[in-house]
Amino acid sequence: MPLSQRPFLRLFGALLLIWLLLNLPVLLGLRVLPWDAINQFYPTVYFNANTLRHGLAPWWNPYIYSGYPQIADPQGMLFSPLLMGWMLLRSNPSASWFAWGVLLHLLMGGTAMLAGLRRSGANTFGALIGAVVFMADGVAAARLEHTPIVLAYAYAPVAWLALRHFMSSPNWRSGLWFGLASGALITQLVQLTYLLVLMLVIYAIAATIAHWRRYSAIDRRRWCAGMGIALLVAVALGLPQLLLSWAYISVSNRAVLPLDAATVTSLDSRVFLSLFDPNVWHALRGQYNGPASRAEGYLYLGAVPTLLLMGLGLAWKQPQQRRQLLFFAAVALLACLYMFGVNTPFYGWLYSWLPGIQQFRRPSDAAYLLNLSFAVFIGLAASHLDLHSRRHVMWLLALATAWLGLASLHMRDVGVRWQSPTILAFVLACIALWHVGRFATKARHHTFWLLALLVADYRCFNLNGTFNQGRDQARSFIRDEAVNRLAEQLKSEPGTLPQRIETVEAGVYWDNLVVLRGLSSTQGYNPLRYALYDHWYGARDSGSLPRPNTAFNPAPDSDLSALLGVGYLVKGLKENASSWSPPRGYELSFATTKVEVWRNTGAYPHLLTPVTARMQDDASSLSPENFSSTDFRETIWLTPRDEQDRLAAEANMVNCGHRLRLLESHATPTQLTIHAHASEGPGWLVLSELDFPGWEATSDGLALPIHRANGMFRAVCVPTGEHSVQFTFHPWAMVADAWRRTRH
Repeated sequence: MPLSQRPFLRLFGALLLIWLLLNLPVLLGLRVLPWDAINQFYPTVYFNANTLRHGLAPWWNPYIYSGYPQIADPQGMLFSPLLMGWMLLRSNPSASWFAWGVLLHLLMGGTAMLAGLRRSGANTFGALIGAVVFMADGVAAARLEHTPIVLAYAYAPVAWLALRHFMSSPNWRSGLWFGLASGALITQLVQLTYLLVLMLVIYAIAATIAHWRRYSAIDRRRWCAGMGIALLVAVALGLPQLLLSWAYISVSNRAVLPLDAATVTSLDSRVFLSLFDPNVWHALRGQYNGPASRAEGYLYLGAVPTLLLMGLGLAWKQPQQRRQLLFFAAVALLACLYMFGVNTPFYGWLYSWLPGIQQFRRPSDAAYLLNLSFAVFIGLAASHLDLHSRRHVMWLLALATAWLGLASLHMRDVGVRWQSPTILAFVLACIALWHVGRFATKARHHTFWLLALLVADYRCFNLNGTFNQGRDQARSFIRDEAVNRLAEQLKSEPGTLPQRIETVEAGVYWDNLVVLRGLSSTQGYNPLRYALYDHWYGARDSGSLPRPNTAFNPAPDSDLSALLGVGYLVKGLKENASSWSPPRGYELSFATTKVEVWRNTGAYPHLLTPVTARMQDDASSLSPENFSSTDFRETIWLTPRDEQDRLAAEANMVNCGHRLRLLESHATPTQLTIHAHASEGPGWLVLSELDFPGWEATSDGLALPIHRANGMFRAVCVPTGEHSVQFTFHPWAMVADAWRRTRH
């Protein structure tokens, strides 16, 4: 049976086989997704899934940045339905399992693109080519490290297909499916989601205008009901993440980003050369010298897909296909203008009036929209290739062979030889050209060779491991001698709380991966951080950056570091590391070939019970000298966050000055319980935990005001007697606090 007559299920089988071949090393567990995927996003979703499986709430992550609200992280993926469902299927999901989950999303998106192209009039060959382009073309392959963006990209064709189905047959069921797809997309609160939602809204408006006249009165009522259901479902799925992230961003280091923050991630016209030559700016081999980063500026389409674009003229003659071409041509044009960022006035104009743009810093994300548009263009254009014509296929293969030969030649070592993996696509092209010219006469043979050449092209260039495959650092971290020895030393006594670690020149390896072993770190890997913590202690995007020194934390032996409960310092050993001498009060605990681990003998306990309180109305006026000369076991600096906190703290200062006796404590990610005895009278309890909106305190079930103390910590005045003091993180209280601040 010819390919053009095969049912959709068999067509999906072909797509599934191609997906397996394209991602084989990762799917076999030989490699994992690289860079940010393994170092930032895998630990994030691992924490979500592992915490839920233990019956706990993963709203607050205590292991990085001395604690942060993971539920409110726009890239936290806690609300991502399919990925979280996938991660929960295993009790201890590995990085390989995580990679399967991400790549399955791309297969889902490719399948939806397959169906969408078929609905647009593409034949099975064109639909299959377009779906493969969607899954493995350009940035779809080059930026697999950016997991939340990949998930949003994968949901886009699903939402597009559901919207088209709703428009052709409006009813509550199709509206429900459109709402579910759109809601799943919205749970990924990244810039691409913002752009995709705008695209879908415009498509829905255009499609409604085109269909409205043909709708009967019943159809119009069904449209209204179905679209209402879609909006309700999408909002119900997406609004929690939106509100929580909004609340977090309002107190973060990225409440608003300046326009010039987009400078380094803005592309320019040079990027279009990478559509045709994968290594034109040495993105794959050599010293990269193109726009933005090598992953963001990589748009290689592949030889066969680019040549198939010659069929666009014939696709244009089909009214059904012309409408799709017009719409996605507009999307592609706007995507190009957007991804050029500050290199054109367009992005600055949007920045000045379009709400939400100020929260993003990477205009190059719009390249995904260009990729999506190319998948539609190529799928429709490929449908007009005459697969029965040996002459047409021979010409196509001949041009592709020459193209791949030149691309492979550009990948050679300087003045020496070709890089062997990339020449395989050229060799296969030669074999295909010879075989078709000598033997192949049927459409299915031509189809096989064209698809085989496309897979080889993408395996050699787009999916050759430069961008999308890496070593399983998570597995290495779990087995690391230094990690395991440190985890053993950090084990707290029953009823007490563990100390934290600080890392210096240890790289991203020691950032978010600490979650896997339950190590609490003062640093992490995330561009979004608590502004108060940034100001007092200092936090960095990742371990690849220098130590962020502040006035109160100029060195690892600072009093603020000791007050934060930093018990150990992990110092990376690199050849190019800066000169370094042990901090005051630190002694060497142990060393390996990669790190030295130093123990801080002057770290304060996690819980303090001072008896003297000092008020500093304006925390910014507190001098580092006065701060560092304080014995925090005896004295607490009350540094109110607002007027309400100041008044309550002043009232407590009158009586709260007796020594507490701490009995025991117990902690989960979102709850800390401390049993304390104030026999002589009310006393201060100070925690080396961040004073963050959403944390609430009770004493035996009765509300207890939390005061900001020592710049960035929490403190309460415990009443006389024996009490169970409980601190609990309530995400919606964080949202309520943000709402109150916006109204004042």
